[in-house]
Amino acid sequence: MRSTYRNLQIIKHALQYYISRPNANEKDLAREKSLLKRIEDEVEYYQKAYHITKKRGENNGY
Repeated sequence: MRSTYRNLQIIKHALQYYISRPNANEKDLAREKSLLKRIEDEVEYYQKAYHITKKRGENNGY
């Protein structure tokens, strides 16, 4: 579980960074934002299921 949760967090942060790149077309951005939402939902599931507290300053603003 622990490595899965960490991997999801890494993917989430990488997608957040990647989405902010210049010259991305709208179709790609829509797909990437959809994937990011699914990853964020899975992270939230792990946080609730395994009582993982959010770190201070964690942002889900995408």
